[in-house]
Amino acid sequence: MRPSLPALRAFEAAARLGRFRAAAEELLVTPTAISHHIRGLEEQLGVQLFARSGREVVLTEDGKRLAEATAKAFGILDDAVRSLHRNSRKVVRLSAGPIFTARWLMPRISDFWETHPKTELEVLPSYRPGTGDRENIDIVIRWGRMSEITADAIKLLELSPVAIASQSFLSDHGPIDKPEDLLSLPLMHQRNHWGWLDWFAAMNVPVTDPLRGSIFEDANVLLRGAAEGQGVVIGWLPLIDQDLAEGRVMRLFDENIAATHSYFVEVRAGSSARREVQQLVDWLTSQACPAT
Repeated sequence: MRPSLPALRAFEAAARLGRFRAAAEELLVTPTAISHHIRGLEEQLGVQLFARSGREVVLTEDGKRLAEATAKAFGILDDAVRSLHRNSRKVVRLSAGPIFTARWLMPRISDFWETHPKTELEVLPSYRPGTGDRENIDIVIRWGRMSEITADAIKLLELSPVAIASQSFLSDHGPIDKPEDLLSLPLMHQRNHWGWLDWFAAMNVPVTDPLRGSIFEDANVLLRGAAEGQGVVIGWLPLIDQDLAEGRVMRLFDENIAATHSYFVEVRAGSSARREVQQLVDWLTSQACPAT
């Protein structure tokens, strides 16, 4: 007798999430139901899948082998279902970072709906778009240093770095007269230190010691921290135009640095032939004009 699909699904969720309660919340059942499914699965297979210690559960070696198999199997099923679902509707799935989605895409999305009313757009915010193994997506909006972008990339938006902070931060830590002053102040970083390193290099400030400060993946979190006086961050024009206009943050200098980073469009293999995907690419590039 083969294990039931609900039992295997319960096991896959528990193995992936590491907790029966989390699996129950994902599958909209009770933790008792998850425990019952897994206990029945262990009895049917004649092996122990989890080692239990109080409320904690850890996969055994047999459990790890089954977890790898169920993850692949349900991944294939999920991809097939999404593919059939997309074929029955004109759905385009796009992966982009949270700040791009909130600051650039959202203010323009109604124009896409109006010009392409028969296409359903699904946006998957991701800190590192396109890197997930199970992302069944058509288009990725990547963010990167312009010096590292390939020649065939479809450039969407160039970004220029500026140093920004709140008025309260300046009141507490000012005056800030020259770029060198920032080396001794609290700096916050997005993903890594390259944003600040590029900025200091453009401002002809040598950085002899390693930069310190907290690193965050989400640029929206950095902007929130800057607005609340937690430190100085690199803001990217034109994404922060509204923050500057509304006074949440302010520029520390009148720097005029050439674009160092950009967003660019990548169409996944197998999706480029779909008409609705190309329509979205054309629409995205049409929105990327100097006025933005």
